[in-house]
Amino acid sequence: MKNAFWILAIAAILAACNGSSGKYEINGKVEGASPGWVVLSKAVDNALVAIDSLETSDGTVYFTGTIELPEVYFLEFKSDQMFHRLFVEPGQIVISGNVKSPVFAGSESQKQYDSFNEAIKKLDDQRNLLYEDFRQAMETGDTVRVEEIKNEAGRIDDMQDVFTKDFVKSNSNNVVGAYVIVNNIYQFELEDLEGLRAAMNEKITASKYVSMIDEKIARLQSVSIGKQAPVFSQNDTAGQAVLLDEFKGKYLLIDFWASWCSPCRQENPNVVAAYQKYHDKGFDILGVSLDKDRDRWLDAIAVDGLTWTHVSDLKGWQNEASNKYGVSSIPANFLLDPDGIIIAKNLREQALHEKLNEIFN
Repeated sequence: MKNAFWILAIAAILAACNGSSGKYEINGKVEGASPGWVVLSKAVDNALVAIDSLETSDGTVYFTGTIELPEVYFLEFKSDQMFHRLFVEPGQIVISGNVKSPVFAGSESQKQYDSFNEAIKKLDDQRNLLYEDFRQAMETGDTVRVEEIKNEAGRIDDMQDVFTKDFVKSNSNNVVGAYVIVNNIYQFELEDLEGLRAAMNEKITASKYVSMIDEKIARLQSVSIGKQAPVFSQNDTAGQAVLLDEFKGKYLLIDFWASWCSPCRQENPNVVAAYQKYHDKGFDILGVSLDKDRDRWLDAIAVDGLTWTHVSDLKGWQNEASNKYGVSSIPANFLLDPDGIIIAKNLREQALHEKLNEIFN
């Protein structure tokens, strides 16, 4: 009985210790900081929410709190207008260096994320070196060099895509891997997300980033080929509500775009040609804009000659229809049959014409 008593006592002590293991401390000093407020915040529902704040005279900071799983917080030095991202996790995180580029030590998650960013930066630097060559080639009319640079930039993009996916695969058992997925969600197809999610360790399933991945998977599954297109309603250019169901009976392309999106504007002539060729045969388009500026939206419609129906709630990336369809990059489109069933996705350039030719011939 005595042994049992001590076993229970030790278990209680360990439980208490584990209960306090969620405490974090952020302390240290950065050079070059102006006297003023320092705010620690985190993202909640697409908005930054302050967690704590203090006033510093010499760059010294100290924050403490509790956290269960690693999460990205933001440290803002108000007077210097400096904003830094860091992974906060249980334990002590020491801040040092300069206010413009502080160093965070003690967070294993931060260390992993820094290694990812360092590798990505090297690829970004390679891409940036091409920009000046591209500008000069364009100015001199060296079309051969222009194509060479485009191919080289494409190779770097492919390398970055492969590296990101490989990093996530090798870190599917920690929160950093999940965060990289969320931060680069446009790079991952539904099949990729499902596979990575299935491989995640149970210890991180309570992370907000895993929840975001689950939400993304659910949305993409709901708009996969063969599914009924989710219904939505938004106002057109005249302010009148347009319901998706109004297009039943036609083959409809839901085209997500924006006036500020260069790839979208480059693709528009191709979409115009498809509309002109197949509209009389039963093909229609519903343009959904991720604009915020109404005048720029209307101007782009006129300049590009987009004569079909256009809608927008002018909420930018928070457009309710694009979120419902899991759109994380544009241009994006969904082709619906007359019953509103999704039969194809992201048809661009010649692929759009080939699909419509298949349907109407």
